[in-house]
Amino acid sequence: MDRGKSPLLEKPDYLVCTCMEVMYSQIVEEIKAGVTTYNGLSERLGVGTGCSSCVDEVKQILQETLEGE
Repeated sequence: MDRGKSPLLEKPDYLVCTCMEVMYSQIVEEIKAGVTTYNGLSERLGVGTGCSSCVDEVKQILQETLEGE
């Protein structure tokens, strides 16, 4: 396995936050750029600021991506 590329980046892209139209890839890009908290992702992308149904999934993506680094 190539350790330079995270398997998380190979997941199909999909819409995570419907209210703010934020894709999975956008969340991962922000994490890779140094955003390491849910609040930081919320501030940068607006995730969780509408109906809040994506909060748990965003937190899971954050955790998985940080663990994958």
